[in-house]
Formats: sequence, structure tokens, C-alpha cells
Amino acid sequence: MAITSGSHWPRLMGAALALAVPLTAAACGATNPAPQKNPTSRPPAHHSGGGKTGTARAGSKGKAPGATVKALSLTTLPPLTYEKKLNPWLKHTHEISSFIPGMGYHWAAPFPSLVLMTNNVDQVTAVEAAFPQKLGTYPWYDPPDTAPNGGVAFNSEHLYFVSPTAITPTMSATLPTNLGSWASFEMANPRLTSTYAKSPTSYMGDAVYAPKSGPAIKVLVASSGKIAGFMVSEPATWGWHRAYAEAKGKAVKSAQYGKAYHSVVWLLPNKTALSKAGSTAATTDAKRAGHAVKRGGKTLVRKVKSGTKTAVHDTKRGTKKVVNKTKSTTNGTT
Repeated sequence: MAITSGSHWPRLMGAALALAVPLTAAACGATNPAPQKNPTSRPPAHHSGGGKTGTARAGSKGKAPGATVKALSLTTLPPLTYEKKLNPWLKHTHEISSFIPGMGYHWAAPFPSLVLMTNNVDQVTAVEAAFPQKLGTYPWYDPPDTAPNGGVAFNSEHLYFVSPTAITPTMSATLPTNLGSWASFEMANPRLTSTYAKSPTSYMGDAVYAPKSGPAIKVLVASSGKIAGFMVSEPATWGWHRAYAEAKGKAVKSAQYGKAYHSVVWLLPNKTALSKAGSTAATTDAKRAGHAVKRGGKTLVRKVKSGTKTAVHDTKRGTKKVVNKTKSTTNGTT
């Protein structure tokens, strides 16, 4: 279900795309200003994301993001605080709309990625993605909105965790969700029944439900049957961000975009994803701490500087050489 009032949606999409799509500042700012939040509608406790667009770090000492986050039952809506622990990149998101009945408050990051919605008690009610209209219009999208942003028109898709009619300013914090199974999820998103199907391939061990063709938000389903997360492709030509599932320069093939990166939001911890993210984070933290890592074929060179000592580890074809240097002494071991 999309917004029934035409006055909200063009402005909201303009605000979201001004953050998420690399258009000119003039086109995004002047044509589609972001709606202002009503200061009396809820406690002003949301602006915790910070204005920087740097790396969503994976925690101290290279620990995987969300490694200590326990899985929720998902019988009620997940809190935004939980989602931020499980998906550290969400710290870059900001509230970009006032409360919209049937959706909630919209949260977007300043780079192309999934958009989240929350209710008055900071629970996540839905996810959203935008797709260039030049790629076509599909039955799983919201009703078409032809209002252009910077000369580019976009379609949108919302996937709800509860029935949109239940998303009101006074909705209960203990409202049962539709996240317990795919069949239940379809009830909150009836357009999926005839358009989505289980894909022959999985992602990080979870089943993938998506249309056979066309851009869409992919739904990740755990072996327990619960909705585990969501994934959307972002064109590689729009640039890379460390929040993406793939490393820089490792874009995947995409039928719609040629090459793309993935924006992923998890509702349940995924051990495989956390392990991969932890490995990447460890390398990132090492570089920030003054560690240089270089990989080339079978050669691994690691340099670590600490005070006046320098350790050089050179491993090639099974041989290892370690050299420790101080101010006046050099010891070599082969």
C-alpha cells in the first residue's frame, strides 16, 4: 500500500533520493525539500546517527557487527536500537519525514541503500527501496509516482512488517507482526503472492524470495521460516560504500544495472554474514591503527609499527622470514 495523499509522496521521495541518489544539490534541495518533522509528535530522541558518511565500523578489536546481539522472536516489531546493533551502517541514517499513516517515519542514509520506517515508539515497521523508472514499472511496486527528482523519476517498493492499516501514531508496541513466516508476510504484502517466488539460490544460508525478473527488494528467509532480512541491488556506477555487502571493486553482475553492490538489512543475526563483515572490519581497523596489509598472489607482506620496533613478516611459497629492529640491534631469523 502506498500513500493515498498525493501531497506527501513526491516531497518524501525527493527527500529520500536527495540523500540516497547522487544527483545535484540544486536539483535535490530546491525542487524537493525534505518534510520537517512535527516537534510535538514525538520525543526528539532520534538524531543519533551523526552527520559523517564514513565506515560503519564493526566494533572494537575487529569483532563482527552484531556478534553479541541475540536474535529476537520477531513476534513484535523490532526496535530501531536493535537494528542498529545488528546493522551498524544504520548509524548513518537520519529521519527524513514526519509520521505518515500506513508507513511511519522514514530513515535514509546519505548513500544508496534500503530505507527504514519506524513508529512512535521507535520500532521498525517497514523497509523501502527506490528504482529508476526507466527500468520499467512492475506490479510489486507502489502505485506509480511520476514526480521527477532532478529530472529523474523513480518507482518505489515498500515491504511491511504488519498490515499498513495498523501503522498509526497510537499503534500498540506489542502488536503481533507478520514476520513469523513467508505465508504470514504475504498477508501484510498481498502483491507478493502473485509476483514473488523462492529463488533456486540462497544468500548467506538463507532462502531468497524475489520476482523472476525486474528490480525489487529481495526477502531473506531463515531455516526457521522467519523473515531474516532484506537485500536490494544498488548500481555500481553510483559508487561504493563500506556499508555494502561486497568489498570495493567486487561488484556482482546485475541484469538491471550491469554491475551492482548490495544493501542488506538483517532482522536476525546471520553467522556467515557476521563472519565476513568481521574479517573486513579487522582489516579496516588494522589499517587505521597503522598496519599496512598487502596481498599479491602467494605473497603476504604485513608491516606493523609500534614505538621504535618494526616487525616485517614475509611469507612466500612456504618460507617465512621475521626481522625485528630496535634502535641499535637487528635480529634475523629464517
